[in-house]
Amino acid sequence: MGDACAFDVDLDGLRRQGREFHEIGAEFGNACKRLQATLEGLGEPWSGAEFAETFAMIYEPVRDGMFKSMESLGKRLEGAGEKLQEMARAYEAAERGGIELVGQVSRSHSSPWGL
Repeated sequence: MGDACAFDVDLDGLRRQGREFHEIGAEFGNACKRLQATLEGLGEPWSGAEFAETFAMIYEPVRDGMFKSMESLGKRLEGAGEKLQEMARAYEAAERGGIELVGQVSRSHSSPWGL
């Protein structure tokens, strides 16, 4: 193994995972919209039953809460993907800046390590 103080960052992996999270979030959001449209298209098939009022009183708030949570989850997954891609860009920029800074160090000064 290498230096115990060093670590490697897989920039391509971060970018790839970022894209995948974003895509998963978008797909999840679209699936949620399709589910909501399908359920809304069914109307209230329980409306003629004796228990209709009680069922609606329990079902509708749960259904509405589920849709709100699912929409939020899709957006959060997309956001996680964006953050991973931002992380890759920021790390790459910091690495470039470090390389440029090291390149600017004058070799005319003596090194405490005798280099």
